Parts: sequence; structure tokens; C-alpha cells
Amino acid sequence: MKHTSLIYLLLSCLLAGFISCQQYLEKSPIHGVHGENANEGEVVILFTNDLHSQIEPIDKSMTYNADRGGVARIKVLVDSVRAAEKAVIVADAGDFVQGTYYFTCLDGDVEMMVQEEIGYDVRTIGNHEFDKKIPGLQHMLALNDVTTVSSNYDFSRTVLANNVKKSAIIEAGGHKIGFLGLGPRLQGLVTPIASENVEYSLPLDHAETVARELKGNGAELVIALSHLGYNKDVTNPYQDSGVASHTENIDLIIGGHSHTFLTSAQFVENPSGKMVPIVQTGSKGIYLGYMKIDLSETGTDRFTYRLIPVDSRLDKRIDGAFASKLRYYSEQLELSMNEVLGYCPKTMRKGKPQGELGNWASDAMVEMCKDEFGVTPDLAVCNNGGLRTEITTGDVTRADIYAVFPFDNKMTLLELTGKSLLKFFDYMASYKEPMSSGVRLTIKDGAVSSVTLNGKTIDPDAIYKVCTIDYLVESGRYAFDENIYRLDSVDYIYDLFCNQVKKAAARGEQVQASIDDRVSVI
Repeated sequence: MKHTSLIYLLLSCLLAGFISCQQYLEKSPIHGVHGENANEGEVVILFTNDLHSQIEPIDKSMTYNADRGGVARIKVLVDSVRAAEKAVIVADAGDFVQGTYYFTCLDGDVEMMVQEEIGYDVRTIGNHEFDKKIPGLQHMLALNDVTTVSSNYDFSRTVLANNVKKSAIIEAGGHKIGFLGLGPRLQGLVTPIASENVEYSLPLDHAETVARELKGNGAELVIALSHLGYNKDVTNPYQDSGVASHTENIDLIIGGHSHTFLTSAQFVENPSGKMVPIVQTGSKGIYLGYMKIDLSETGTDRFTYRLIPVDSRLDKRIDGAFASKLRYYSEQLELSMNEVLGYCPKTMRKGKPQGELGNWASDAMVEMCKDEFGVTPDLAVCNNGGLRTEITTGDVTRADIYAVFPFDNKMTLLELTGKSLLKFFDYMASYKEPMSSGVRLTIKDGAVSSVTLNGKTIDPDAIYKVCTIDYLVESGRYAFDENIYRLDSVDYIYDLFCNQVKKAAARGEQVQASIDDRVSVI
């Protein structure tokens, strides 16, 4: 009897262990069942959005998400899922590029190699894909064979007419999955010259028509790769929830642009009463998106979604050949990027209405304007969106400056009337962009309560010199389009900032700033 009880106990433990293991396998896309045993009706979509050229893991000194991400780790996950599942599609929802010196210096070559090596099947175009202008985008798209879809950007009057499709059907495991692409309004995000001859249409002008066509052409499921951004407002037709609530043939939205970490799918009811999941991974490859779709099921039960962490636990399994290809590019850049320019005694971040990083950048631009143009401006202003990361405590390298200012922007000197300048400050009451220390702006109830410049009130009829960046002028923001004189730098602004840090270090000055009373909200 004791032996029988013991055997029963052992069998129970083994059975419990088996069930526990099975539950783990079901929950883990990395160690799933082998592909030959996978459900015939299942398709797995792996996806990224807003990778922003984060080729390497995020620096260990960063305040947020230190040592997370990295494309070599992403490849480990993708390879593992492909080994476990019969039908796998890898997709990207835009802004795969721009944000580190890899893109700044090498024009997308690394990122396109990464897409090819990981095996992306389909992608859409985000606003930052335009940052090297149309010739630069053409260069990138020609570097691999990944299918590019964009349904509300018309490229027919550009050299990309044959490179970008309105939609596509991707086959996996005998299943046909339709993809369309939706991008944000380019005005204000992209300078007109960067998107020259690209015609934008409202997302809802095409989304349902294209989705219906995909279904008519045999797509069992239609997925929108959206770079519109996420919020919960289902009445907003310009973002994901609104698109889901106004279309009947889109079954899933993989989003981007807003850098939203959706740890669970957000379901929106469409006009037919179906629940459409919206998913997004945040940004910088910190997570890999995973969606398993059981085509034999209906409703929300057919979707299994999770974000898979991309972290150092994957390092022992990194593909050596892929890592070697990445090193080829990194070694080209390391010598110049590791140059120490100065020292930062305290981590600086951007913020609103002020941040140490923005205050430092705008004050540095005053000095840069003197060096570049021989003029001391009345005001210097940059934009929080152009400050892409923090500067951490310690040595400041060229790589650090390129990470903060990755865009191919020029420094611009303008002459504005006081009337235009006052209009600009009206905008600043809402936008609160970084401005130089001569400003004293008080904001109350979202409007200008008082403003002075270098201790004086602004004369509407006087002429003022304003130092800024060409993007803010050309994007049509604020009142800069009313300038009466303009002069642009020869060098890009990231190189001007590098020179500024080096010159300041030679004078014994450090990279630092403080919060003062230049902008106050009461």
C-alpha cells in the first residue's frame, strides 16, 4: 500500500510538472511547441514600431530602460518563434530609423541590413523615414526586399512610385494575411522638401476601401500597420481607435508613433459589432510585439497578445554571424563617436515648462550663433521633440551629442518683427519649447500673462534676431514663417554642438544647466 501511494504520489508530481510545463509552453512564445505540431489555423505576427535606430542596447547609464533593447536580441526572439510556429510574419509599423548616430552617419544602411537579416516581411512608413528626404528614402527601400505598404501616402509622383504599395497580401503557413499602411499628416512633422510630391490623404479616405479589397482578393485577415498614434478616443478619426471604430474590414491594428506601451490589447468595437484589437510596443525595441491569431476562432478569443521583453537574458543565444555584421558598422563609427568632448556633472533631461537639457541647449545656441554668424541673438529656441535623449553624468562624447541631436538640421538665424515675436510667445504658452535665458515668460491659464526679452518689453515695430533650427522654420510652426531675413549654417547642428562643448571644455566649463525663472506657469 505504501509503495502504491508512493508511486501515485510520484505520478501525480510528474503529471503536475507536465501540466505546469505545458502551461509555460503555452505562455512562452520563445519555447513553444515545435512547428510541426503547431495548430494549422494559427498565425503569429511579430512586430516592432518606433525602433528609432536603436541598434545596440540602450546605454547602461540611462535613467530609463537601461541595457534593454538591441536588434541582436530581437533576432534571438524572432528566430525562436519561427522555430516554434508554422506560420510567422514579421512586421514594422514605422519609424524604424532615426534616433542614433547609426542613421545620422550611415543613412539607414545598418537598419535595412537588420530588417533583411531578421527577416521582416512587411513594413509601413513613419514620419522619420522621410528624414533623409525622398532620395534618402529611395536609397533605404532599395537595400532589401521587405514589402512596403502605405495606403494614405501617394508616392506616384515621386521616384518611389514602384517601391511602395497601397496594400499587400503576405502568405504564411498556407494562410493569406492582408496588410495596409496608415501614416500621420506630414504637415508639421516633416518639412515640405523632405516629402516633396508625396500626397497625403486622411486615413479614413482609404482604410476601409483598401481593407475591403484585400478581403476580396482572398485575405483571411486584414491588419493595419498604423503610424497614427494611440489614444482611447474612438471619435478621433486620425488615430488608431477612431480608425477601428469607423471601419468594418480591419481585423487588427498594429500601431506606432505615440510610443505607447500597450501591455494588453485595447479592443474597440467596429460598426459591425466586432471587437478590433489595437497593439503597440512602445519604442526603441524594448519589447517585441507578439500576436497569435487563431483563424478558426471568432471574437476576442482568437487573439493572444503579449509584449516580450528584449533584455540581457537573451545575450547567450545571440547569432554570432549577425553580431559580426553589426560590429562591422559599429567599428566604422567608434573611433570618432567615442571622442570625449567635455564633462557633465549631473544628468540633464528635457522637460516642460523647463528642463535642464533644453535650457543648456538653447543657451549654448546663443554662443553657437556668435561663433557661426558673428551675431548675438536676442533669443535662441529649439524644440523638445528634437532632444531625443538625456545627457548622463560623466564624460560627454561625440556619440552622446549625436544621440541628443540626431537630425540633419541646420542652425538658422532669423530677423522677426516684434509683432511676429509676440505671436511666437502666444504659441509658447501652449508648446513651452526650450528658450534661452534672456526670456522671462509667465503663463497663466494657457495664455501669456507677461513676457520680456533681455529685461525689456517687446516692441511690436522693432526687429529682433532669433536663433533656431531650420526644421522649426520650414515646418510652418509658430510665427517663423513671417521672418524678414534668414541665414543658415553650413554645418549640421550636431557638429555645431560638438564644437561648442569642446570650446567650453577648453575654457574649463562643464555641460550643465539649471532651472531658473525664464518660463513660469502660475
